[in-house]
Amino acid sequence: MSSPRSLRATIFAHDNDYGFDAVDPPPLQHAARVTCVVAYHDTGSLTSQVVTALIDSLRCYRESTGGSSHSCGLIVVDDGSRLRPFRPPLDLEGVELKVIRLAQNQGRSYARNVGLREAREAGADVTVFVDSDVIVPRDHITNLVQVMQPRDQAIAAGLFFAVQSLEADMLASALDGARSHHDWRSQCVYQPSWVGCPSDHEFVGRRFSLLAQTRGFRDWSGMVGPWCLANMVLGGCFAVSTELAAMVGGFDESFDRYGFTETTLVARLIAAGCAVIPVLRSTALHVELQPAHLPQSERNLCFRDAHRRFFTQFLAGQT
Repeated sequence: MSSPRSLRATIFAHDNDYGFDAVDPPPLQHAARVTCVVAYHDTGSLTSQVVTALIDSLRCYRESTGGSSHSCGLIVVDDGSRLRPFRPPLDLEGVELKVIRLAQNQGRSYARNVGLREAREAGADVTVFVDSDVIVPRDHITNLVQVMQPRDQAIAAGLFFAVQSLEADMLASALDGARSHHDWRSQCVYQPSWVGCPSDHEFVGRRFSLLAQTRGFRDWSGMVGPWCLANMVLGGCFAVSTELAAMVGGFDESFDRYGFTETTLVARLIAAGCAVIPVLRSTALHVELQPAHLPQSERNLCFRDAHRRFFTQFLAGQT
């Protein structure tokens, strides 16, 4: 009998060649039942725009696949909001919305797990996790699901255009012009605020083109610069197999502050054989200017603590 491997060893041995061009994925063979999960905590009126855009994107997906009225759902988990409890938009036609209100703030990982369990109970094939400050274009859900082939062996990683405005006209214009090259995974210079451990200092100032360097992550092996493959899926918007995500244990709830709140689930799914596939046909907006965000100095401290725990403790666990 072979000895169990660490999660790190399993992920580093993973072959991520998913076998097609992410720019032109194969056509959908079967319509999946899709539920979006939004973890919400006091982010205010922007989340109404986030939810409205998701409803429109779910409708577009249902129309493009010929799905039934029960093929799309949306779950908002209000994680103990006190100042600005979530208020749903008025136009919900064609999409089932469920709001779950937690009595106290439990952290994003806990809230997402609540949403994942509810999505599983509702029979969703695919769960799309969307942050409460991310606005998706109309075809985004369709594009997320399209790259997930086969569904139980893929993670769809959404890309983002970061903006710092809440003006409706500016957001509409940015959403219309958002492209994959706006995302940092397409082109970036490693920043001092990204340093997670002392060895990362050697990367400061270096330019990376991660999508091009790895053929859309297909050639990813081990560490690329300071990143492992699980770091390529950000919490702003990504899609997973509902059943498999539940089977591997969901998100590790000890990661309850800023940093690596989605990476634990992604690492578990990669270890279970899932490929990470970037969604290159549409790009969402990440609205960064939010009162609920932590100051950058505190975010940096939280990130470094989460980085240490993920790489030295979580990945050391057995698969």
